[in-house]
Amino acid sequence: MITSRSRIAVAAGVALSCAGLLCSCAPKTAQNPSAPGAPPVPEAALQPPPAPAAPSADVQAKFAKPRKATGPLKFQIVSNAKSPFWDPVKIGMDRQAAAEGATASMAAPDRLEVPLQRRLLEAALAKGVDGIAVSAIDAQALKPIINEIMDKGAPPIPIICVDSDSPESNRLAYIGTNNFAAGQAAGNAAVKLLPKGGDVVAFVGTKGTENAAERINGFRSAAEPKGIKVIAVMEDQGDKTKARKNVEDVINKYGDKLAGFLGVYSYNGPAIAAAVQSAKKRANYKIMSFDLEPATIDALKTKDVDFTIVQNPYDFGRLAVQFLTLVNRKGLPAARAEMKMPENGVVDTGVNVVTPDNIAQFLQGMQKKGITSS
Repeated sequence: MITSRSRIAVAAGVALSCAGLLCSCAPKTAQNPSAPGAPPVPEAALQPPPAPAAPSADVQAKFAKPRKATGPLKFQIVSNAKSPFWDPVKIGMDRQAAAEGATASMAAPDRLEVPLQRRLLEAALAKGVDGIAVSAIDAQALKPIINEIMDKGAPPIPIICVDSDSPESNRLAYIGTNNFAAGQAAGNAAVKLLPKGGDVVAFVGTKGTENAAERINGFRSAAEPKGIKVIAVMEDQGDKTKARKNVEDVINKYGDKLAGFLGVYSYNGPAIAAAVQSAKKRANYKIMSFDLEPATIDALKTKDVDFTIVQNPYDFGRLAVQFLTLVNRKGLPAARAEMKMPENGVVDTGVNVVTPDNIAQFLQGMQKKGITSS
């Protein structure tokens, strides 16, 4: 059953022991690793963010009736980067599109840059798509772009967010992870790994992205009261070479003073594992990550990663196409009702904690869906 974001935030904590099931990847400068510590985090940031408001009445009115009751439908998913994380999104998208008799495609920017994402959205508009799902690189920067694209369509084009939200935009829905709750899941797992506490460094593409900021703040909210402190957040702008170099620089700077590392984006976990292995420091650090790229699967099997927080990207693609189809065929109110979606359109697809102990069982669930990453 699809529930509201606030209710799922509670459910996500309960689901941590169910890792065998397949449930469900701004400030612009990196934290300087030579600094004595990360800047103080506002107390409000360590609380669950308020649930996004429903789209305005004017926006809802534009989609109250069927947009395209008959005829072919085509959709576009615009990711925030090129990564194996998006492979299961495409599989879910393709299967649901086939079931709906629609066509769908994916596009990804070469770098984590809003202008590149804007071009992809405009290209989708030019192709005459009937709906777009986008993973917002920057929630605030993408807000006016989403609103503009939706206004340009004739009839208006429904846009939703997947993976990373832009909650203040006119987007009709968000389908993906409750990223604050996912961060809390990581923080709770870290407490078990580091019962005596310790300092950790986090690594991410851009920490101002909605999903990244919420994951980091969720982690802090659960881990810092137990003595685990995030002393720096290093950015790599989606550059995997820089992602690894950031880890190497931090190891050289802090050495054994650190207790562990947190990889926030899907490629960060493998980058951390590779750098730590090269430095022959595995015994010194706990390695925590998000998502389940093939390289992360290998690292879990060899115990070079201690845990990863796994989303359900397959359902990002599947539910996005289902919702956009219903909006076109039946209108927004009917689409929300049929999918049991709250008025604000937030659908949390959940997370699981995967460890070296349960990775084999988890992979069995993935194989049933025909996916090799998550």
